[in-house]
Amino acid sequence: MQPSLELGWKLVELTAKVSIKHPIDPQNVTIYKDPFYPDAYIIALPLDSDPSYVWLTLFGQELWSSLDFWDRKIVVVGREIKLVTTRERVGEKLGWLEERVNATNRRVDEYNRRVKVEEQAKETGPKDEEAIRSELAKWLLSRARSV
Repeated sequence: MQPSLELGWKLVELTAKVSIKHPIDPQNVTIYKDPFYPDAYIIALPLDSDPSYVWLTLFGQELWSSLDFWDRKIVVVGREIKLVTTRERVGEKLGWLEERVNATNRRVDEYNRRVKVEEQAKETGPKDEEAIRSELAKWLLSRARSV
């Protein structure tokens, strides 16, 4: 559970999924040489929306948990996801990247479920506590009468 401050506004909110924009016109995709790796290219793929901080965090976790991350170079900048690859491995890396984005969106679903459960618990917690205190008071009153 994350620590939170109660300041009269909601600190934790649901987050939206982000996907690679489809369809993509290959002629409109920005491709340029990588300045650090002579055989590599950077492909800037458009995203369908701006990723939230939560989505970016979950995406980073997904990348690091991937077994073949060390061979992958990815950066999210605004509404683009930039992939560094060689010409020979473009198809393989695009497939891998799309699976990472899909896996991140599954993590978003799980995150949103947890947020909803926590919000429901916050709403029902005081009511449950009040009911328990009421039952406790009745029990104490019945004990006092029997003494």
